[in-house]
Amino acid sequence: MSYVKRMIHFFWPAISDEDISRFGILSSIYFFLIGAYWLIRVMKDPLFASLVGYSYQPFAKMVSLITVILGVLFYNKLLDVLRRNTLFYSLALFFGVGFVIIGYCTLPTTQVFLENPSWLQWVPGRFLGWVAYCFIELYGSLMPALFLSIIASTISASSAKTGWGLLAFFAQLGAILGAGLVTLYTKTLGIGVLFAIGGASVCILPFLMRWYIKTTDIEASSTGEKPQKTSMIEGLKLILSRPYVAGLLVVTVTYEIISTIVEFQMGLCATQIYPTAADGGAGFAWLKGLQGVSTNTLALVFALLGTSFFMRKFGLKFCLVSYPALIGSSIVILLGMYLCGATTYTLMWGFFASVIMYKAFSYTLNNPSKEVIYIPTSKDVKFKAKSWIDAFGNRTSKGIGSTVTASLGSHFPTLFIFGSFISLGLILGWILVALFMGTTFNKLQEEQKIIE
Repeated sequence: MSYVKRMIHFFWPAISDEDISRFGILSSIYFFLIGAYWLIRVMKDPLFASLVGYSYQPFAKMVSLITVILGVLFYNKLLDVLRRNTLFYSLALFFGVGFVIIGYCTLPTTQVFLENPSWLQWVPGRFLGWVAYCFIELYGSLMPALFLSIIASTISASSAKTGWGLLAFFAQLGAILGAGLVTLYTKTLGIGVLFAIGGASVCILPFLMRWYIKTTDIEASSTGEKPQKTSMIEGLKLILSRPYVAGLLVVTVTYEIISTIVEFQMGLCATQIYPTAADGGAGFAWLKGLQGVSTNTLALVFALLGTSFFMRKFGLKFCLVSYPALIGSSIVILLGMYLCGATTYTLMWGFFASVIMYKAFSYTLNNPSKEVIYIPTSKDVKFKAKSWIDAFGNRTSKGIGSTVTASLGSHFPTLFIFGSFISLGLILGWILVALFMGTTFNKLQEEQKIIE
């Protein structure tokens, strides 16, 4: 155990022995939660294509958005009925058992029994494909948000700054291993068995959370206290009525709009360099695979060496502002390359590097920073407003980005110029909000106040 502590202190020297115990358990929870999510997430589209048909995927996204909204409303109601830790146990078992059942139903020996009943004949493909797609989206919307809300309720800002790097490192490790299992064992084990493995991993979460509560002696703290009853849309009301909470929305979702635009631009360049008619999409698939490996590798290294260091050394305001500034700088560089006559091949790799940077630093710099600024807020902000921001806000922002690319995507020069200036305008507003959030957070910490 002392060897493990020495290793942790080597990479995160400012973390205390008490926080090593606390963040060690939290990291194991996050490892299984994110690992299971990535394991199942990368099989979402292949499973849907197999059971329904990939041409229906845009409709599945629309249906899943409705499902997520209804799920968030029900989740907010459960927050008024159940204690936070009990809700975590219940949702983890619900999703874990659900994934195991989906895995069993998609085994080659059982799929024959999954034909739609007569009253569902109007549904394209097999109904299970639609259920599985929405179920995965619901898990990704609720479980990470609930877990991070519990963290924000049970640790201090100073502990978060020193220990979040450890948490981010294990989350990235889980993501790499989860996706890697699918890459290595899909052909030998099959999608059904891998789904069951993901479900079993989720079922472990309640036991780890119970261990965290017992070990850190927080039974009577925010995870275990009796919830107060409020409206099902209380979180939405808080976003609309509290500038600080609205700022949380901006800091969380603006990246998604810009990333959607830039990643689409990369895709347009890639399809010209690697035309699908020539190789059946193998070249484009190779590029996307390289993007995934590069993103997670960079994120893993930064979580190991940079997350806690930057938060502790430069402060939260710097971290909140530096991320949009970094994105803005990359867009200016790309715009300069384009105006100077860069080839499509050069632009593709420029977009490639930018997308990797956006995603990697989103996971390990922006996300940890925005989770810390939830600390000086009330329980309704941490749990209810956060559920709306993480679930509905993120999906809406992706929809806005897709609207830009859909309306301008038929002509690459128009998309690039207008998309770049739209992104830069959003970044300017984002930086101003980030400055406000960082200043307000520091003031709340000094005055020991919270946003209610």
